[in-house]
Amino acid sequence: MIKVLFSNAGRRTYLIKYIFDLIKSGYKIKVCVSDTSNKTATFWVNKDIKKLITPRVTTNENDYVENLLEKCVKEKINLIIPLMDYELPVLAKNQDRFLKIGTKVIISSQEIVNTLLDKKLTEEFCLKKKIKYPKSYYSLNNFNFKFPVIRKRIKGSGSVGLSLVEKENELNNFIEGKEFLQEYIEGQEIATDILNDFNGNYIHACSRLNYLMRFGEMDKAKVTDDIKYSNLSKMISKTVKHVGPLSVDMIEDKKGEIYFIDFNPRFGGGYDFTHTAGCNYLRAIIDIYLNKKIKLPSKPKCITGMKGIEMFYYT
Repeated sequence: MIKVLFSNAGRRTYLIKYIFDLIKSGYKIKVCVSDTSNKTATFWVNKDIKKLITPRVTTNENDYVENLLEKCVKEKINLIIPLMDYELPVLAKNQDRFLKIGTKVIISSQEIVNTLLDKKLTEEFCLKKKIKYPKSYYSLNNFNFKFPVIRKRIKGSGSVGLSLVEKENELNNFIEGKEFLQEYIEGQEIATDILNDFNGNYIHACSRLNYLMRFGEMDKAKVTDDIKYSNLSKMISKTVKHVGPLSVDMIEDKKGEIYFIDFNPRFGGGYDFTHTAGCNYLRAIIDIYLNKKIKLPSKPKCITGMKGIEMFYYT
């Protein structure tokens, strides 16, 4: 029996359903889910979930870590799968403390996490590694005032703070040091889920053509087995050397040039498309931990998917 904790799971109900599918198939897993309130959809996916209330990591990082360590000791947690951006730097910094109590956090190094969650550091990393990245401006003094441009937060999560700027007067409240402007590239949005092992070695990738985003999560998309996206995914895996899942956003312009936009070192909001296409990364992570043979298809099913709405409740 292993105990798996999904931390700050929020609305990621599909991940909880997927791990209960593993239990039905014979895996001996105790599922724990943590968040800041019991009014959390993932708490109520299944009656056998162990619900853990934790402090807000954004309020006090130290309180969050100490509380989570205490709960991991009490519940004998073997694996933590973190699901929220704001906790990633904190868990990366403290992952050795969790290892000392027997808990493995599925997370990359502190350096990788901090680089990928800070858009300015991400751009510097991409330029250094010769990875195509849109031109970005962190001060209006350096901006060429060519519109449209994308306005983003340097340390953002999901699509919070993201907007398309088409006129100069829309920059009146631009906050230097917190926001930046990025070259607008017209083309096909592409997302890739890349799975590495616990040592940062490539295992698998699944790409999709994005049709619609909603609140930072993929809403409509088509999975593709195009070899060029697979090759790019392998290149990113080898370059970044992340641990576990990495969600990558790209855009292919009309000339076929592909630019990388975002790198999220966790399960992304479109993982359910990857999973439904036959690429069970959740099972692969469990199998790596258990030293079992990993089973993943050479090519995904090229499904076209659309998300709906489902409600969870308690009395």
